[in-house]
Order: sequence, then C-alpha cells, then structure tokens
Amino acid sequence: MSAPNAKTVVINLNPKKLNPGLVRQYLATVVVLPQHIWSGLEKSEKSLLQYANMKPVGSGPYTLKEANNERVVLQRFDNYWGKAIWGLPAPKYIVHPIFKSNDAGNLALEQGQLDISQQFAPEIWKMWEQKKLPVSTWFKQPPYHIPGSIPIMFINVNKKGLDNPKVRRAIAYAINYPLIVQTAMSSYSVPANSSLIIPDGGEKKFYNADLVKQYGWSFDPQKAVDILEKDLGAKKGSDGIYVLPDGTRLGPWKVQCPFGWTDWNQALEIVASSAKAVGIDIKTDFPEFPVANQNMANGTFDLALWYVASVGPASPWLRFRDVMDGRDVPPVGQTAFWGYNRYNNPKVGELLDQAAAAESEAEQKKIFGELDKIFMTDIPAIPLMYRPLEFYEFNESVWSGFASAANPKAPPMFTGAGIRMLYNIRPK
Repeated sequence: MSAPNAKTVVINLNPKKLNPGLVRQYLATVVVLPQHIWSGLEKSEKSLLQYANMKPVGSGPYTLKEANNERVVLQRFDNYWGKAIWGLPAPKYIVHPIFKSNDAGNLALEQGQLDISQQFAPEIWKMWEQKKLPVSTWFKQPPYHIPGSIPIMFINVNKKGLDNPKVRRAIAYAINYPLIVQTAMSSYSVPANSSLIIPDGGEKKFYNADLVKQYGWSFDPQKAVDILEKDLGAKKGSDGIYVLPDGTRLGPWKVQCPFGWTDWNQALEIVASSAKAVGIDIKTDFPEFPVANQNMANGTFDLALWYVASVGPASPWLRFRDVMDGRDVPPVGQTAFWGYNRYNNPKVGELLDQAAAAESEAEQKKIFGELDKIFMTDIPAIPLMYRPLEFYEFNESVWSGFASAANPKAPPMFTGAGIRMLYNIRPK
C-alpha cells in the first residue's frame, strides 16, 4: 500500500495471488481506528474488549450523546464534513432502546415506540394485514426480506456412515425445506435449494438453475429411501433405522447449534424428524454458544448448523471458501476459521484461485458453476434456509419515506449505504 497524496491510497495486489474481491470485502467491512488513540489504550487498558469508549472518534453525521444500560443516544453533528455534498440527515437524534427480549422489542415496534427495527419479528405481516398498522418490511409479500445469507448444516465427512456421499444425499432429500420456511423462518425465505449461490439479489448473475436441476436435490422423502435401499443396499433394522451392508447403522448422530437460537433450533428439529421419517437416526443437541462455537472450530461434531459468508463484495467466492476450501485448515482438535468439517477436495483450491483472479463475471460464473457442481456431488454441507443480510422492519407512525421495494432509495440495511435512509425520511 502507498499514499501518493493526502487523498489517495494505492493498493497493489500480489500478481501471483490475485483476489480483488476479497480486498473490496476488507475495505467495506474492516473498521479503521485512529492509531494515536488506540495504541495508547492498548498499553493502558487490561482488555480492549471491555473498554467502554465513551468518546468515540468517527467520520459520520452523528456523535455519541449518551449511553447507559437502557439506551444509546446519538446527536446529529451539524458541522458534518459531508454536509456540503449530501446535506444532513433528517433526524436530529437517533435513540436505540435496549430491550430485555425480542418480544419486548417487537411489541415496541407494533405500538409505534420504535420507528425501525433490526430483529426477528415472527409473522410480522399480521401487523398490517390484520391490525392495519403502518408497519412494513422491504417486501409487502413473502418472503418479505431480501435473502442475504445461507445458514448451512455442515456434515462431518470423516465420521463413519456420514463419510459416504450417498448417505449425505439421502439426508439432503429427506429434509422438509418448505416446513423450515413456514415455521422456523416465519415465511421469510423461499425453500433453500442445493446451491451455495443465493439465487436472488447480487448473486443472481452467478446462479445456474440448470446445474441445480441436474445435480441438486429438494424435499423428496421417497427419493431418500430409494438412495438408501437401491443405491446403498441398506436394510431397515427392527427399530426402523437403516443399516448399511457393512453393518454401519445410520445414526445415532447429533445435529447441533447454539441454545436459544430459536429459529435455528426449530429448523434442526425439522431436520431430525425428517431424517427419522426416512430411517436415519439424527437427534438435536443445543449446547450454549461457547460450547457450540468450540465444537465447530475444533471439528468435533456430527452435523452442525452454522453461518458462513453472507452477501458482500467477495461473495459467493468467500462462501465457497468457507465451506469447501481445505487449504490452511488445521486438523480436528485445533481451531479452524473455515472448513469446519475438514472436507478436502484438491480441485477446489485451484478453482477458487481461478475465480478470484477472473477478469469477467462470465468467467467467474463458469468457475462458480464448476465449484457448485463439486459441492452438489460431494455434499459436505446442506443449505437449510435463506436469511436476510439484516432483518429490516419499520413503523411509519412518526416518520415516512423509509426505503422499501416500492421506494428503493437505500438498501435494507443499517450500515454502509443503508444510512441514505436517514436522508430520505420525513416527519409526518
């Protein structure tokens, strides 16, 4: 990196390992801190994670007015440097109440005590369809939110029974994805398909529906049974669980995610019941987050629902890396930051490098297609649902003009370009 003048930064990429998308990802997500302040704090504070920064230095149009256990208040900075370019945002104050539960926050949104919210509100459409309240999401109809991430169920591909891709395919066909949408996701998603590429929004240009139709899967319990009986020659035991010809019983296996992640917990209950219905023994396990997190990083799980890279400047490349790249992943028992199930296919790394350095979107789409084909053939993980990048709901009792599909003046998010929303709303 170099700075030829006070307003220019030049980033020179390694020609042997080009990945401009990842650079853009870091530029958009890594927060820059003032060194002259934080270098001193590193020496004076025991833990920066516990340091209460009550005089934050920023570059946006608001400053911190107060913060306590009940709320955080920001006040508009009328001498904001961007005033001459964009003007000033409409609200003089932004107040962030701190609620004890999601239910309390959802009730506040419904009652008009909140103007905008970024939390999971089940069956939110009832607020306008039944109660006729001035509440909305990005879309007025299902799925209400734009998909931005794929919670994905990693499979321990090194565990006896689960090491067979045909067993993994049978599990994939067994899962009732529409029921996950209806219940766990409160209809805030379309049923997940088998691709690692989100078929809408910014990744739509890379999505190959024909490839998914040829190599993917969908909810089809009979197809799962056919794979078990015809392809694998498995026989049902007296307990209703299939056993492979070599004597391997298909379970018991635990599928985990953190306790209290209610939508994920419900999704995994559906996975377990779906598997049992076709003769595979999967039981849910919901440890506290620190335990679940350690299990993921160490690779000590049977099946586990976890998050991978969301939509961003480097997607879907970064998601393929998270799920499929075995390079630089430590062995089981050591901390991994991707490749949690220790899946490894030598072809993947080469294709990822080609996609990262590709000079056109057409070239990238072709390579992502090859990666997706490998994913749908080997099935190291199973996408269970789509979630929005951020939940986005608003109540126009006090302010109007919030961004939506009908008024797309800002994206449905609370950071980055999402702050354009504050310039477009007006008090009623």
